Amino acid sequence: MNSKYKNIFKATTLFGSVQALNILLNLVRTKLVAMFLGPAGVGLSAIFNETRELIHESTNLGMDQSGVREISVAYETWKKTGDRSAMEETVMLVRTWVVVFSVFGALVCLALAYPLSVMSFGDGEHWLSFMVLSPAVAMATMTCGEMAVLKATRKLKAIASLSTVNILVGMLTNIPLYYMYGMKGVIPAILFYGFCQMLIVMHFSYKDTPLQLRFDRIFMLTGKPMLLLGGAFVLQGFLEHGTKLAIQAFINNCGGSLEDVGLYISTTMIISTFLGIFASSITADFYPRLSGVFADKKERSLTLCRQIDVLQMLTAPMLVAFLVGIHIIVPLLLTDEFVDVIPILEIALVSCLVRSMSQPMAFMPLAAGDSKMFLFVDVVDFMLMFLCYTVCYAVFGLMGLAYGICVYNVLDLLWVVVCMKHKYGVMPNMRNVLFLVAQTVLLLAALMVVKNTEGVMYWLLGSLVTIVSALMSYIMFVRIKNEK
Repeated sequence: MNSKYKNIFKATTLFGSVQALNILLNLVRTKLVAMFLGPAGVGLSAIFNETRELIHESTNLGMDQSGVREISVAYETWKKTGDRSAMEETVMLVRTWVVVFSVFGALVCLALAYPLSVMSFGDGEHWLSFMVLSPAVAMATMTCGEMAVLKATRKLKAIASLSTVNILVGMLTNIPLYYMYGMKGVIPAILFYGFCQMLIVMHFSYKDTPLQLRFDRIFMLTGKPMLLLGGAFVLQGFLEHGTKLAIQAFINNCGGSLEDVGLYISTTMIISTFLGIFASSITADFYPRLSGVFADKKERSLTLCRQIDVLQMLTAPMLVAFLVGIHIIVPLLLTDEFVDVIPILEIALVSCLVRSMSQPMAFMPLAAGDSKMFLFVDVVDFMLMFLCYTVCYAVFGLMGLAYGICVYNVLDLLWVVVCMKHKYGVMPNMRNVLFLVAQTVLLLAALMVVKNTEGVMYWLLGSLVTIVSALMSYIMFVRIKNEK
């Protein structure tokens, strides 16, 4: 097998296996959360979590991204020279700024408690809850700072295991609180989970690089280039989480309810979870490889197209099988109260394969170190997301969310392809496009089966479509296996 493809398959299946285990654990966690909180409780939890993430991303100045880059440079120097001093000093610099931004984020949450309550719920009755949420913002920033250290120092095994450990901790901390207090346990659950998560990440991070801080002005100013680079990531994080929060607020305040918000969150959560099985390898493997060959235009194009090949081959049969088995899978994930999620998912899943093409392409500006292009693409992208979701919801109600997801996925792909072709001269090859079209046709066929058949005929035709999708992926695998 082509060594390039072999490495991609190895990394993708490795992280995919870890993600699959996480999904199994999340099945139990999500089921219990849905049982104890119901749609309204899920919606309430989503609003508080999204607010916490919004403030955290807006006040950490991109340390979880720019910090990785700075420490990575020092890490490579250590590997070449054997001198750890530069790396240890850079880690200390990153951690010092992380502490500053943690305190700053908590203060911002306190100061904006009342406006956040009005924006999210249409009144100020939840201002105290947002004030109590402030320590969770600080803990999230501390956690991301230590994760940056782990990523930059190549602690991949620790990073992989942490995702599983965090889910287990989330179950052990959140479920008892939801069971005992229902919706009143949402804020305590967020705080307790954030604290435990922070301690666990610190345990792994401090093993190799013990905690050191230095707050003198001259030393901290050496981090100015890192802070300037991180500014672009702050804006991106603000846009992302701000858009998601705005969509939730729109649904809640413009003819909808917390129940609708809960159904929207459940839909996007299920899609993200299943697509994340193989997409998790993008940041862990594809991004570093793309960065390493980016200066070579031919290699950057080949690297992109190979990644798309692998993601499409693995993702397409999984989506078809999920669509065919949706009436069994969703009740396992949630409860009967979430039955309205099924028709939304049925439509939305048909368009989701395009993400296996758009997601890798979106990493081009990051690999190029082009923060301006990165922000420009994302600004338009989040505008498209907000408009597609809110307009379709306003016109069609809950089913409009399905249409909005489909329209957004297609427009997002077209936008990213145009930008990356114009700026970096790369785009998917014809094989990527033809495979996407063919598998999307099979997804449409699966949708027709789900909507129009039942009983034995349902499972016969559904199984047939799934087998054809898997066979098509296998044929593609055989073709690229023999490529040189």
